Amino acid sequence: MSVLRVELREGLLRDECTVTSIRKSLIPGIVIVSLDCQGSKVEFDVLKELLVVSEGSKTEYTLSREKPEYDEKKDFVAWGYVISKKNVEATPPKQKLIVSLWGYMVMIESSENINSCFNLMDKVYFKLKHS
Repeated sequence: MSVLRVELREGLLRDECTVTSIRKSLIPGIVIVSLDCQGSKVEFDVLKELLVVSEGSKTEYTLSREKPEYDEKKDFVAWGYVISKKNVEATPPKQKLIVSLWGYMVMIESSENINSCFNLMDKVYFKLKHS
């Protein structure tokens, strides 16, 4: 991976991350993945068989309106909709985007202005790069 690379613009978020935890969900066969990234924190749930990262590994996520380039045999890519944009009271203030990938949830929190990148109900692609 390259040196610090956070990309934030209309219709696109991209960030480099470390997988901080992978834990079992209460739902059988589902895991909850936490990422600590350069400019954001991400938590999402996914079917265990679709997991392309391991705890402690480096990865990169992309959230975009356009289908990202990906390695079909290695990367995880799914599409869904932005279902919530919130301001979180904290020091410093944070913003949170919630995306539904057909029931699987992706929550992205950042002190950057991530809510301006997407509109509610935007169709988006979530990519997690294989590590």
